[in-house]
Amino acid sequence: MLSNEAPERPQSGRGGGDIPGSVIDQIKQRVDIIEVVGRHVELKRAGGALFKGLCPFHTERSPSFTVTPTRQSYHCFGCGAHGDAVQFLMEMEGMSFRETIEDMAQSAGVVIPAPDPSAPVARRPAPDVRKAMHLAMDIAADRYSRELAGGLELIRARPDAGGFQADSARYVHVKRGIHQTTIERFRIGLAPEGWDTLKDVAWPSETFTAGSQDAAATLAAVDLIRPRETRESEPPAAPASKPLSFGFPRGAAAAAPSVKPTPTAPTTYYDTFRARLIFPVRDTAGKIVAFGGRRLSEESSAAKYLNSAETPIFHKSHVLYGLFEAREAIRRTKRAHVVEGYMDVVMLAQYGVENAVASMGTAMTESQLQTLLRFTECVIFVFDGDAAGQKAARKAAETVLPLVRANHDIRILTLPDGLDPDEFVRIQGREAFDALVESSAMSLSFFLRDQLLEECGGAKTPEQRARFQQRFQQILKLMSADQTLAKEYWKMFQQALGGGTAQPGQQGAPGGAANGFRRPAFTAPARAPVITAAESSIVAKLRDAVRLAPEIALQVRESIIELLDQDDPAELRLQKDLDALDQAMPAQRAAEGSPEWLFARDALLSHADLFEGHRREQVRAELQAQRASGEISTADYIRELRELG
Repeated sequence: MLSNEAPERPQSGRGGGDIPGSVIDQIKQRVDIIEVVGRHVELKRAGGALFKGLCPFHTERSPSFTVTPTRQSYHCFGCGAHGDAVQFLMEMEGMSFRETIEDMAQSAGVVIPAPDPSAPVARRPAPDVRKAMHLAMDIAADRYSRELAGGLELIRARPDAGGFQADSARYVHVKRGIHQTTIERFRIGLAPEGWDTLKDVAWPSETFTAGSQDAAATLAAVDLIRPRETRESEPPAAPASKPLSFGFPRGAAAAAPSVKPTPTAPTTYYDTFRARLIFPVRDTAGKIVAFGGRRLSEESSAAKYLNSAETPIFHKSHVLYGLFEAREAIRRTKRAHVVEGYMDVVMLAQYGVENAVASMGTAMTESQLQTLLRFTECVIFVFDGDAAGQKAARKAAETVLPLVRANHDIRILTLPDGLDPDEFVRIQGREAFDALVESSAMSLSFFLRDQLLEECGGAKTPEQRARFQQRFQQILKLMSADQTLAKEYWKMFQQALGGGTAQPGQQGAPGGAANGFRRPAFTAPARAPVITAAESSIVAKLRDAVRLAPEIALQVRESIIELLDQDDPAELRLQKDLDALDQAMPAQRAAEGSPEWLFARDALLSHADLFEGHRREQVRAELQAQRASGEISTADYIRELRELG
């Protein structure tokens, strides 16, 4: 292992591993958010206790980024970024929750209790070692960028030029159609064919590990090079008298962290990435932590894609490709698209869909989703239209379930004709992609219902219905984050069973009887019979809330009435419910402190946000109707949707 390491315990719970919540709260209370943010943003007092500055999370000329010391929070009215000091440092420094808490504890003078000695210990490199690793990755990225730039310049000067570098440049420029601005934005590069390209880079002494004469140990630790003992295929043998050297002065190469050299046989290395198109992977702070490489030689038997191995600065399950480049667009559009590959992210961005990220070639993990949900509550998974894409969509849906809450808008989109996002946007264009997302991205709930119906062959026979019941009970067990939402899922599944003839794609089957099947442990609260199916779900939710928590409704009654549309019958019924509180309290009140009461209280207190979303959905529905009737063109429809946000 690397020298100068600091122990790090596995994370759990609130994200701080074995750090008690009371200690985390104490650290937050002692830290001055003005001092924390002020290290990265020039803040100026804007009256009272408010400070303003240019937002570090998006480009702007007029300051819309505010910090409120009394609440120990920040908010940007331009891109929507918000949080506390911990959130700010996590995004600016690209650190984990635990790393951030440990750094804040040191500056605040708070002692973190000694961990349980029996708990397993992971290793985290010291700050100076991490800095050396990030520097090495940045220098390697520059080397790969120069190689691709040289190839592009070569084919511009000599269109008929041959050789690997020229052929690779033509693949990028002609076959894939990647523009220069896109190459620069994502720092796309080219790894040459040679086995020891990186040995000729002038590695600065800042990349050397303690006591070493070169950068070999650092490069091996971040998987830029690998010792020959673990080569993937036989590289050309190097003379024993000339071991590969990394840095200056040139001398015997230092051993990789996990390999012990012998006095007579110094360890030699080969480049991890060879003859590949290189995609640097950055953390949320913009630091390069890994590389992805696409094979360029079709005759090669090597894997089509090669990713950096797990390293002290890279944990694949925590990182999303393209998030650093997309985060401003995600905040601006208030949604993120999750795709499967590097090229999907790159080409979507080139065609104007700049809010796409990829899950590093694996199924979306809970950690990746938690990271993404820090930026937006709307996540749209976009999958290829083939069988593998359908399988990946189902796996992603089940990964999301333990984290999903009622305020999250999770959708699933599978592309037609077996296309992937890269192909679709190049063939059809951005407007067609946007229109497809609006018309065909299915909510997580309906996607899961339809998947179950398809797997069970429908819900007509007792056998099909039994299989359906067993599988939806398994899904409900995964929904630990929001029991209220779990109840709504249960109702939806029961509707599919109750109808008996529900088909995939329907918004819900008629009927809601349980048909003799056992209910789950929770029981859905009874709705007042005056609420009709035609009413808005938001209005219905607030009418329920008035009935369940009338004392809270009285406190916010006037504010709610001011937002009501007097020409809408459903909203007039809500006003009558509120006015009726002067005469008598509803008989079906929930017990104070019960889950139903707490849910009703939260809905009433957040009525302004609920109505804002409700009005936006009304406008969106009207636009959809106008497009369907031909009153507006598809281009006007998409433009109006973008302005709507």
